[in-house]
Amino acid sequence: MKNNFTPALFFLMISFVFCLQSCKKEKKYELENIPKSEIQKTEDSVNSITVSVEKPEKTLQYSITVEKIDSLQYYSVKKKTAPKKKIIAKITDINEAKKLLKGIVEFDENKDLGANPGVKKIHFRNGKKYENNGDFDYFSFIAFYPEEDILLCEDEASSDISFNLKNGKGTEETGNPERMNFSPKETFRINGSYDGQECMEYFIQKKIDGEYQKIINFEDEFKKKTTITLCNIRDGFWIDEYTFFLEKYDFDYETRKYKFFKVKIIEK
Repeated sequence: MKNNFTPALFFLMISFVFCLQSCKKEKKYELENIPKSEIQKTEDSVNSITVSVEKPEKTLQYSITVEKIDSLQYYSVKKKTAPKKKIIAKITDINEAKKLLKGIVEFDENKDLGANPGVKKIHFRNGKKYENNGDFDYFSFIAFYPEEDILLCEDEASSDISFNLKNGKGTEETGNPERMNFSPKETFRINGSYDGQECMEYFIQKKIDGEYQKIINFEDEFKKKTTITLCNIRDGFWIDEYTFFLEKYDFDYETRKYKFFKVKIIEK
């Protein structure tokens, strides 16, 4: 058999092997010239990709933590924070209130029942209705807060009685605008109402879909955490959207003292 292995073929094979080796060296050279930090950075970037999923509002649960502090800490933080209380516009003139609430609130003009007109009927903006047919539930007009759309009244024991004219909610969820204390961006607010027994009933609201909703019974939760009745907040301020400092009255028979606390809202 004739041998077909020619010098030309041999030369071609040698060139092919040489090319393979050169390509490998060139590739290795390119990798060696890339800083290891860049290679590591690329790997870390891929491995560190995370997806942040915000929990739907309706699934969130709220609680608070309470820390007792001293007066020095309280006033030091307050001085650095320089809080400003939001002023809510109110109308106390009954004639002006009647004009603004025409078709919404019907007042009882019977002077024998009280100095201020009482609330007879309310046609809430969402279609709900309130009607007072008894003489024992006389709620006299105190003020109307147009920004909040809240009607504030009081009963014969001077307890706060309030109505949210948008949704028909009563005192326990509406509170008294004079007691409202807003967080800096107005995400949360402390609210409350006078119970006619020398104490306030406090709760915390959060702005959800443009409307403040009650999320925490502040009075109950505070007592669970401290065994102390909140009753009266003498002063209070927010340092951020979730942290509130408060000063409360602490009465005894001989002296009037104050206690100070740092309260933080927890979402989970």
